Amino acid sequence: MNKGKEETIFSSIEKNFAEEFKSKKRVIFSGGGTLGPVMPLLAVFQELKKQFPDQYDFLWVGVKGGLEKEVTEKYGLKFVALPEAKLRRYFSWRNFSDIFNFAAAFFKSWMIIKRFQPNILVSAGGFMSVPLHLAAWLQKKTTLIHQEDVEVGLANKIMALWADHITVSLEKNLQNFPAKKTLWIGNPVREGVLSGQKEEAIKDFLLDPNLPTVLVLGGGTGALSLNKMIAGNIGELVKKCQIIHMLGNGKEMAVPFFQGGELDALIKERYHPVKFLNEKILSRAYAISDVVVTRAGFSTLTELAVLGKPFVAVPIPDSHQEKNARVFWSKAQTPVFLSNHEPVSGLIKKILDLVSNKEEQLYLARHLVKIIPKDAREKMSFLINGILSN
Repeated sequence: MNKGKEETIFSSIEKNFAEEFKSKKRVIFSGGGTLGPVMPLLAVFQELKKQFPDQYDFLWVGVKGGLEKEVTEKYGLKFVALPEAKLRRYFSWRNFSDIFNFAAAFFKSWMIIKRFQPNILVSAGGFMSVPLHLAAWLQKKTTLIHQEDVEVGLANKIMALWADHITVSLEKNLQNFPAKKTLWIGNPVREGVLSGQKEEAIKDFLLDPNLPTVLVLGGGTGALSLNKMIAGNIGELVKKCQIIHMLGNGKEMAVPFFQGGELDALIKERYHPVKFLNEKILSRAYAISDVVVTRAGFSTLTELAVLGKPFVAVPIPDSHQEKNARVFWSKAQTPVFLSNHEPVSGLIKKILDLVSNKEEQLYLARHLVKIIPKDAREKMSFLINGILSN
């Protein structure tokens, strides 16, 4: 974000501060780089606005160049960017420059807090939140962190040292934080993604209501390797189902519709690639899909579990996503494809086997809905309001 626009945001805040704004509770949400730590907090933002209309003012702090700016501004949130600083647990020459980036992010965080005067700062992880929450602690502001993933990340380990309140998605993670300030609530899910209608999806994507539908998601920023796996086997897939494929910004794959073969017309009719799905269209894609193929970001897996939607998880190799996928496999036997250990043909078989097995789909649906509490969005919003009302 340019400096002029940030000044406009803060000028607007300061202009109203003496009147109605002064009586409002002020919340800074933070998170960015990827949409993983963004979506749960957007759900909480929506719930606070719904339950306590005109009682809150919000600011989102993200990173320069992150996808979260576009997403949060579409929800009506004011946005301010920090310089991105990372803490790598391996040698890199960039670690030296990141010392200065962290200092710059901390200084800017200090000024943001001074000017916005938040009552509470809320983060769902990501190292970009560390300088912000450190500045908040030094200014004696209340902070809350949410542990979303199975594996506790470095950022939350650091912020937990001074956080006033901690919430966790999974009961097992209660043991990783101080008991007196930690609460198990589940993972907040946006209300809008739960209310899609199949009929609208059929119109949006020109689908055949008599064919099974597979939804392919690569996460908020897309997944080039997953796109390639699907694109390379699209002919095999469309013989059995129709596909909605969210490619992600900058991760588009040119799928050859016309190869001079007998499947050309079928691919064109049954394959529906899109760059990005907003909340409304995503809800409809969820509603129509029989099976979802997805990366294993915890936010997406949570949405699918709450919906009881059968999925095949394709975690990023050697990442925290493998642990996320393993939790759902252990509780519901959801199929997992490990791309660094299995051939791509294994993924296609898992997808088609699940598409053709209605009993397995029903089994997964029954067990998935038991994994994550459905009311996490309401719990966190009432927790925040309760903290600020005392």
